[in-house]
Amino acid sequence: MKVKTLLFLILVVNTLNANEIVKIIPPQSAHDTSHNYFSTLLQLILNENQIKIKHTYQMEQGRAFVQLKKNQDIDIYWAGTSPQREEQFNAIKIPLLKGLLGYRVLIINKNNTKIFDNVKSIQDLKKLKACQGKHWPDTKILENSNFNVIRNSNYESMFLQVLKGRCDYFPRGIHEGYSEIEARKLVYKDLKIYDGMIIYYPFPMYFFVSKENKNLAKIINNGLLKLIENGGFEKHLKNHEVTKHLFPLSNWQKNSIFTINNHLLSKEIDYHNNKFWILPFSTDK
Repeated sequence: MKVKTLLFLILVVNTLNANEIVKIIPPQSAHDTSHNYFSTLLQLILNENQIKIKHTYQMEQGRAFVQLKKNQDIDIYWAGTSPQREEQFNAIKIPLLKGLLGYRVLIINKNNTKIFDNVKSIQDLKKLKACQGKHWPDTKILENSNFNVIRNSNYESMFLQVLKGRCDYFPRGIHEGYSEIEARKLVYKDLKIYDGMIIYYPFPMYFFVSKENKNLAKIINNGLLKLIENGGFEKHLKNHEVTKHLFPLSNWQKNSIFTINNHLLSKEIDYHNNKFWILPFSTDK
């Protein structure tokens, strides 16, 4: 009888109940177009367990990880990975964009188009100033490759800083940049994507949960694997408003690609595994 009671208690502690709520942050701003891609992907995973999503309040990336570690205010967060984050949290190591996060297009002021027309090498690009989030792993990746980086703590302000010339460009994932410009076209009409130039580094975005929340990590991991196996993940990637413009991938082969090293990438990651990664372009250093 005692054994049965113990097993019951273990089951209660380690199982998320039907209709349970998990907390995530809301969009970073009214123009945060990529949030819906990840939140709806997460909901697809949680549906099978009858778990619902609740938005809490806006917070920047550094604060979000602090709260996640405390198990306060949020239960799940998605972000680019780093060794430190993988050590401190349960990282579900399945790239949420199949690696496309590492292909960065440049948001610029259209009045500076000629400046970028004269960029012929990665060394030319490094002379210009890039806006980047203060707590983003991308910032360290670019700095490690000697890019000129202006760190910012506020996501929305970086668009304004490009417009006003404090930064020359704002590198964004190819799934983000075009929709972000579209969402801001009435507010920042002089911003544009500079076509024909991409910065590339292998860079996965993962779901993260706290170390204590092992069962939630298992649910998300198994749910993602199931979506990949049954084609639901690919369908989401190719049909969501934020990412569908990326296909067919052959459209990107005309772009000049500047490849840099991601010194933060775990050596165990096989980013040539096409089950989890898309390598759509021929990348030359």
